[in-house]
Amino acid sequence: MATACLLGLSCCRGRSETPPDVAREYREVVGSLDESSPGASFARLRDFARRNARYAIVASADAEVEAWRARLEPAYLRSRDLARAEQFDEAERILKDLASLPDERAGRLARDFLAYDFYQAKATRLLVKGDVAGAQAVARELSKRPLTEEQVAAAQRLLDSASTVDAGVRMTRASSFQSAARSVQVLLHSAYAEEGQYPGTLTVESALLADLRRTGLLNGVAAIEGYAASPDGFSFVLLGKDPRQRLRVTQSTIEEVGPASLP
Repeated sequence: MATACLLGLSCCRGRSETPPDVAREYREVVGSLDESSPGASFARLRDFARRNARYAIVASADAEVEAWRARLEPAYLRSRDLARAEQFDEAERILKDLASLPDERAGRLARDFLAYDFYQAKATRLLVKGDVAGAQAVARELSKRPLTEEQVAAAQRLLDSASTVDAGVRMTRASSFQSAARSVQVLLHSAYAEEGQYPGTLTVESALLADLRRTGLLNGVAAIEGYAASPDGFSFVLLGKDPRQRLRVTQSTIEEVGPASLP
């Protein structure tokens, strides 16, 4: 009987015989189904079944619809697990796929989670990990959404927290960068004491700085520019990986410089 219905015999529940083009379309729909996008796959099957309810082939389509409906809530739960594991891009992709189905429980759950909680959780996790810029970007995007007064206040508190953390991170980086500059300065003086002259060249990769690289003290340093040495002294500009960090170092001074002040 199932085979007969699939072929479209008119005796199947009183439905009309399935035209060849409709049968072909059904095969194409089934072939396009993607387990990684259960929402979109379910929607394609459901729409086909609704448009072709008068044909015998709908019996097979309805069975497929129910099979894919059973995948929706597990997909939602997986997206929540992915978010907890900080795999936010994949979690968001699945949630948006499901959110296109407002008539399904999984679709409503996905839409509710995407409305606020997902982005709040993402911003919080990014902030905890030290990705202040990422957390601020997510929180600002969240603030543009239609939120309740309580949610608006929470999003603003999150931005306040991110700003405070950012200030602390910048202070820590500045202190570490200053330490790196001071350490390079000391090593150059040590080299002069041992060799009677300053090195002719100096880069982040110079052998003289091997110990500083090994200890991680130069992790925040991007480059050494404009190094020059004479019997009386040396000078160079230490560039940080944070483009706001630039220090001019000489045999006796360490001072901040702006881009216009570079040699």
